[in-house]
Amino acid sequence: MAVLKVKNGPNKGQTFEVREEVIRLGRDPGETIQINDQGVSRHHSEVFRIGDMSFIRDLGSTNGTYVNEIKIGEELLRPGDQIRIGLTVLAFEDTVAELDEIQKRVEFETHEAPPEAGETTIELRLDRKGELKQKIDSLGQEMDSQHLATLYEVARIIGSEKSLEGLLTKVTELTVEAIHADNGYVFMFEKTTGKLLPKAVVEKMKGGAKISRTIVKRVMTGARAVLTSDAGADSRFSSSQSIVMKSIKSVICAPLVSMDQTIGVMYLHSSNPIQPFTSESLELATATAIQLGMAITTFTASERARKTFSNAVKGLVVAMELSDPKRKGHSERVANYAVAIAQQMNLPPEEIHRLYLAAYLHDIGKIGAREVPVPGQDPAKAKAEHVLLGEKFLSSLEGFEDLIPGIKFHHEKLDGTGFPNGVQGNDIPLMGKILCVANDFDNMTSSGGMDGLGSSTKDALMTIGKRGGFEYDDKVVEALLLANQKGSLFTGGKSGVITG
Repeated sequence: MAVLKVKNGPNKGQTFEVREEVIRLGRDPGETIQINDQGVSRHHSEVFRIGDMSFIRDLGSTNGTYVNEIKIGEELLRPGDQIRIGLTVLAFEDTVAELDEIQKRVEFETHEAPPEAGETTIELRLDRKGELKQKIDSLGQEMDSQHLATLYEVARIIGSEKSLEGLLTKVTELTVEAIHADNGYVFMFEKTTGKLLPKAVVEKMKGGAKISRTIVKRVMTGARAVLTSDAGADSRFSSSQSIVMKSIKSVICAPLVSMDQTIGVMYLHSSNPIQPFTSESLELATATAIQLGMAITTFTASERARKTFSNAVKGLVVAMELSDPKRKGHSERVANYAVAIAQQMNLPPEEIHRLYLAAYLHDIGKIGAREVPVPGQDPAKAKAEHVLLGEKFLSSLEGFEDLIPGIKFHHEKLDGTGFPNGVQGNDIPLMGKILCVANDFDNMTSSGGMDGLGSSTKDALMTIGKRGGFEYDDKVVEALLLANQKGSLFTGGKSGVITG
């Protein structure tokens, strides 16, 4: 669950859940979060969500919107981010409702004690490159076929899961089942808060849990996986009535390692006195935690690359709009309409992301296109020049290959009357079909009509609707009309912007 929590001012303590509806912030009484501050504009900024990601956008405010004290135009929000509008500070938190609830119930034992003789540990040394791979290989040699099958399943989940939250939960569920644990948790360290927070919770035995701070601290500081076979009899827990009362017989805690740093732990416990955790259970949990740490590294690097890529796209669009100020805002509107259509068509999030970026860049070729056609130049070639230049430009940039169909086909029509190549029917990719509709809709509403000041939304929709099946794909037209009918064409489209 993604939420905004007001940290100071008259609204201090209030919490606002970020859903599909846009949250608007400003001094106007009609805003979702009204901020009575003279340094805040009437319509200051907005927060919106698509899929698992939340974003904040400044609405041209006088004094700006700040995320972690950096002035932003539009920014992907991450858990722990501090948003400042005027003098008001809001905290952004993002976790599923179950984790939010478990945070209230999970408590840490506070006693400290040195390691006990008889405690089983696996130490993960981080001082040599390749040590983790060697460790997991050596662990694998000792495991039985069932445990190896579990590790293969973990690898499959890592390769197929698209969200970090989903990955952590699924792998924890799998590990809990494999070692016959009652409960399993993944805690990760957050730099912004300096705390270990639960990121995945699997509870077969309900009623809350007491987590040993001693064990967690030892694992975090020493990169050492720990097994205690009988927590109730362990002298370190002799004064802990909570553990004895809950009859927790076994505890395993294994470190999550990313980029040579321990970033969290996987914590598992069992109350089964007949089938306590064994050294084999510890080895499996440790190997699973190692794989999770590697996966987290990959996710982090991917997110960083995604943000860098998106910032590059923004820079290109800014350069394009500087060359043609009359078109300012056109690319963003087309991108929002395209996302609204794609969401209505239930396209996968990654496909929507590519579509958004392609829509943002669909006119990038206008940077190099001539503003005035050369005398004697074929009008059709002049009209198509920006499409060909855009395709050529993106073809020269590594990483933009998936966006080229949107640039290449955004003026092509089903009946072959489009340009530059007059491609027809199914030869036009879906990305091109969607962008053609989104682009024409914005042209009609921004510069169409008899006076050139734009047609009404109703007239533009009627025009496009009549051309469905001829110039435009019927399914795309239907999605456009439904998005407008449901109110997402203008509001949902904006909340569908993916930037990082």
